[in-house]
Amino acid sequence: MRAMLERGANSETFALKGPTIGPLARNTHPLTDRAKPELAVDRDWYAWLIDPLPTADFECEYYEQRPIHIRRETSPYYAELLSVADLDTVLGSHSARYPEISLVRGDGDVTSSEYTNEDGRIQPLEVVRHFDRGATVIFRQLQRRVPTLARLCAELGRHFSSRVQTNVYLTPPEAQGFAPHWDTHDVFVLQISGTKRWSIYDTKVRLPLRGQRFKRGTPPGDVSDEFELGPGSAVYLPRGLMHSARSTDRASLHITLGITAFTWAEFLLESVNAAALEEESLRRNLPREFAREGFPVAERSRLFREQLAVVQSRFDPEVVWRRFMDEILAIDVPLFTDLFTERLSGGPLTLCSRVRLRGGLLTESVTQGETCLLRFCGRELRLPVSVWPALRFATTTDEFAVRDLPDCLDADGKLTLVRRLVREGVLQRKSAPPAAR
Repeated sequence: MRAMLERGANSETFALKGPTIGPLARNTHPLTDRAKPELAVDRDWYAWLIDPLPTADFECEYYEQRPIHIRRETSPYYAELLSVADLDTVLGSHSARYPEISLVRGDGDVTSSEYTNEDGRIQPLEVVRHFDRGATVIFRQLQRRVPTLARLCAELGRHFSSRVQTNVYLTPPEAQGFAPHWDTHDVFVLQISGTKRWSIYDTKVRLPLRGQRFKRGTPPGDVSDEFELGPGSAVYLPRGLMHSARSTDRASLHITLGITAFTWAEFLLESVNAAALEEESLRRNLPREFAREGFPVAERSRLFREQLAVVQSRFDPEVVWRRFMDEILAIDVPLFTDLFTERLSGGPLTLCSRVRLRGGLLTESVTQGETCLLRFCGRELRLPVSVWPALRFATTTDEFAVRDLPDCLDADGKLTLVRRLVREGVLQRKSAPPAAR
């Protein structure tokens, strides 16, 4: 494969020539494993997402800085992630509610009452009727339903220490879902089918906070770049970058991966709040006279520095790091689609059995006095500290035979630990069907 980098004024494009990248086999059976799922089990999803752009180059030159367009010509590169048949299954199940599915138009509003019943449940026939009239259908949080998307979000969450979710957009031909706007989180847009014409405008707010949302009616400014995003292509947009997209002569299906990172502003705010719970002086009212004319500016500065010193000297920031880490571990999780299969179909484990860490599962293991602690999916597993070397090995090794565990455990102990981790969903047998497509 040969990759050509086309440089523009405000963004760059990788144009891919030659053989198509990635798995080409396609099985459109809704919400089931694609053909050859084993190809994706041990994949580095982050590297695969932006290939051939090296991840180190992306982080150094583009992340939070400027957009990058990775172009693959008529490629089904991302087609294994999702199909229109998957959307039909979600829509037709009669279980979705607003805003899990919603409708938008760039030229006007579509109220939820036009396609939901009195209970807020989505009415499939009304949704497709509006689609036929030019509305874009948005499927939110499909990583909660589609294993492949769950795995992808969990892997990206691990790489970026961020909360990651999907929004899926199905747009009819020659239509636009949103007027020009910016997002308050970074996004990767993965084009599945069809083509959209993207316009990039002058940035209005660089790296906006979540509260600095786009206000409808804000003029977009001059167009700084335009390009077409075709099947198998992707674009990264840092938050705050004004953009819009319109489908061409075919319906368009794309996945937007939203990356909501923790900012230093959030960290400092949480630190002060946490410190105030422990330090009485931070909970006291401001001086009664501070708003009166003549209150010395120098006194304001002194009081401010004094309270900052209290926070810095008496507060352990590890409390906030810990809370943010726990949120990532609880949110970025794979779907567990094999738990009964493992219990009912698997034979007994032996020392020769091979197991692997569940794909996309984020874990953290630490020691605490006489115990060791494994955190995952918002859960905690406590074990004797003597197990620590084996636990650490099991949660940091992609694949191993039970007998390969460190000899801090005897043969029976190794089997006991692996059985427990399999039951908890942390490990999978190598022979078991993979949980993610």
